[in-house]
Amino acid sequence: MRRYTANIGWLLATRISWIVSAFSVGIYATRKLGPIRFGTLNYALALTGMFSIIATMSIDEIVVRQLVQKTANRDRVLGNFFMVRLVLFLIMTAALGLTLPWLHLSSEVRVLCIIIAVGYSGILAQGSGLYFQAQVESKYAAIPQLFSCLANAIVRLSAAYFDWPLAVFALAESGNVFLYHFGCLGVYWKRIASPFRWTWDWVEVWTLFRTAFPLSICSVFSLVYARTDQLMIEHFLGPAAVGYYSLASRFIENWALAANMLCISFFPAIVTAAQISLGAYQKQLHRLYFMVFWCMAAAAVLTSLLSRPIILLLFGQAYLPTVPVLRVFSWTLLGTALLLVFSQWAINEKHLRMIASGFVAGAILNIIFNPLLIYLFGITGSAWSSLLSMPLGLTVTLFQQSLGREHLIFIIRSISRLPSFRLGEHDS
Repeated sequence: MRRYTANIGWLLATRISWIVSAFSVGIYATRKLGPIRFGTLNYALALTGMFSIIATMSIDEIVVRQLVQKTANRDRVLGNFFMVRLVLFLIMTAALGLTLPWLHLSSEVRVLCIIIAVGYSGILAQGSGLYFQAQVESKYAAIPQLFSCLANAIVRLSAAYFDWPLAVFALAESGNVFLYHFGCLGVYWKRIASPFRWTWDWVEVWTLFRTAFPLSICSVFSLVYARTDQLMIEHFLGPAAVGYYSLASRFIENWALAANMLCISFFPAIVTAAQISLGAYQKQLHRLYFMVFWCMAAAAVLTSLLSRPIILLLFGQAYLPTVPVLRVFSWTLLGTALLLVFSQWAINEKHLRMIASGFVAGAILNIIFNPLLIYLFGITGSAWSSLLSMPLGLTVTLFQQSLGREHLIFIIRSISRLPSFRLGEHDS
């Protein structure tokens, strides 16, 4: 428990650093940019994010599980993961390069997309950070992240103060991904071993591709779910509306990342408990569901109640249209909390298709709801679409099979009953 507590402490330090950056440099930069330029930047981020689906295929949890269970095969596991990332990154860059000329975009947006895409090359070094996660040693991944946060803040602050072009802000976003992952690689090289020891086997690489295919579908549809809102708002309402909505979504993303941080930190404990006994396994799941859900419920209440004074005080009257969006969007944290813990359970149980089905259902519902609700309620309609689509998609998925219905009952019991946090003989 001390190891996990220390691990969460380092993750909290990184999260707090980004929150401090968001509430200082981020607020200053957002005010200086104004809704239209801020919306243009976020539109480029959303568009490039749609292509990043390819490069960021969600196989992280599978690799972490392999590193926990097969410590002796560390170099082979990391080498296979590196080759997967390399192939996918090359496919992403080719797809983006072929598509951008055919889209009706301004030259500025095209340049922003290219700059942001280059930063995704950092994911080639992602395996080193996953190794520290598997060893519950997030300290060594947190230090590079703190450094990248500082660099990102300095660049954005300078760009806002001197009124530099949006390309500099895109460079800050791009450099953040690059510096973090290659920083982790440097720490890994110094403390553990040279990455040149990583080896791979093409059969195992292909097996990893096939194993991760359901999770890749999750990655595709989770990003579709996340980016559909901004792309549709830009189409129907223009860049200023994207600026308002992006501000609300970024505000909530900080809370959602805190929930994800809890899940990431306790995932090795879930895997270990499953190897001990069913009772220990269910106890850990119960704890995680309860803790993540109610932490996010508290965050949603706080954000909803204080949304207007927060926006007015921090961003000024120019961003007041964000307030109703933020009040609705804050409640998406409840569905996010349940989905994150459910994904940890499904990955450990190897029910990857179930995760994929949940994300597909949620993304499809979001695509259906968005134009209808935007037409009826404007920007706020898109927030309502996000609030409704993902929990409905997950519920529909779980209802389709008996195992899913059993786990749905377990979820309801977990969030409605106080778990025991007393360490016993079956706790890990």
